[in-house]
Amino acid sequence: MNCIKCKGAMRESVTTHVEDMGRCCIVVRRVPCSVCEACGEVFFSGDVMATLEKITATIENAMTEVAVISYPGVVA
Repeated sequence: MNCIKCKGAMRESVTTHVEDMGRCCIVVRRVPCSVCEACGEVFFSGDVMATLEKITATIENAMTEVAVISYPGVVA
């Protein structure tokens, strides 16, 4: 797979994803992703995006000001 921005090579990795929801900030650590080796652009698969959306909805509804969680199923 090549980067859609610069056509560089992609490698599997993990990243920290931050969502600023206005009234709260959600930090999800160790999220599986692909990273471009040339420009550093981060891409998430459809399954990972769906999981991030579920996490965001759950935490936002809890009305926490700041939440830092680990991506489900990832072992440190």
